[in-house]
Amino acid sequence: MKFEIQQEDLQKALDIIANVVPTKTTLPILTCVLMEAADGRLTLSATNLDISITTGTDKVTIKDEGKVAIPAVKFVPFVRSLRSGSVVISQKGKQIQLVSGKARMTENTMNVEEYPALKELEDKNGLDVEAAVLIDMINETSYSVSKDETRPALMGILWEVRPDSLTLVATDAHRLARSGRSMEWDISSDREMIVDTAGLRHLPRIVSGLDQDEAASGNITIFMGENQLSFRAGPTVLHARLLEGPFPDYNAVIPQDNDKFVTLDKADFSQTIRRVSITADRITSQIKLGVENGRMELSARGTEGSQSEDEIPVSYDGEALEIGFNFVYLQDILKNIKSNSILLSLKDSQSAALIKPLTEDGDETGVLCLLMPLRLAGD
Repeated sequence: MKFEIQQEDLQKALDIIANVVPTKTTLPILTCVLMEAADGRLTLSATNLDISITTGTDKVTIKDEGKVAIPAVKFVPFVRSLRSGSVVISQKGKQIQLVSGKARMTENTMNVEEYPALKELEDKNGLDVEAAVLIDMINETSYSVSKDETRPALMGILWEVRPDSLTLVATDAHRLARSGRSMEWDISSDREMIVDTAGLRHLPRIVSGLDQDEAASGNITIFMGENQLSFRAGPTVLHARLLEGPFPDYNAVIPQDNDKFVTLDKADFSQTIRRVSITADRITSQIKLGVENGRMELSARGTEGSQSEDEIPVSYDGEALEIGFNFVYLQDILKNIKSNSILLSLKDSQSAALIKPLTEDGDETGVLCLLMPLRLAGD
């Protein structure tokens, strides 16, 4: 194998796939990136068996076709360190040689036949969705996934695919995030699946790496397989595995009788939480919210005797109420909400709260966040 390519084009392709390469694995071949030069195109792939990414470029001059598996740990950073300009990569026996100007690197390769067979797209007819919308939906839910390996279904995001809508849901039993959008796509029946969150988190980076021509359509194409959910964005294909269920009946835990509604400015709320939480107990991370007509008081108390409080104006005219939350969870919600205004729906100090971002016109956006309260002293 021998080909010539510009450093920035090679680095761009490697940056898309490199994060999938595992640093620790019982299969040494997985520490490699797979490069294939054929038919006027360079294709690069990486997999950790749960996630696979393949990308490619035709901005290459191929002199001899071939395929090699190159350990990524030194090859990728060496390419990143190169100056702009031409890079020539050639294979000689069990080694590859990279030459760029006066820079030169020789690296051993591994047996390409041992590299796992990469998954193909299982569904020829994909579903198109606007890339920005899908990435927003992933960001609006992925922070709520569980880290509890004893409950693997909660480590993924539930996808509810309907002929006219897409809904994503994540929960760790302390909080829940749901994001829904109307869709117009050709699907004959409903489909529900739990998608590995780790795979989905690669999508924003893949989309941000597209050049102007590749991103022209603005769409990601989704392919639903039996054991995987696949995405095509420009020249890149991402495969994410599906997790075994069942996923909890999340609708059963969303309260329908919260009758106290507080409208407030997200930035003001977030900044005040950040300030007051400095004195919060490091174990419980509790911050207390007290709402009454037109105002919200935020306070926190630490075990060392430190305490703080602050107040912000809100739109509220109901009876006074105090409720406690884990401020880290509260901040996670606010960081992943784009709207400037939010609606906080409460019932009492012991019931789940709902947080919904609002448009400039005061309408709901299709995003709902549920947060369980912390018991206040004396409750």
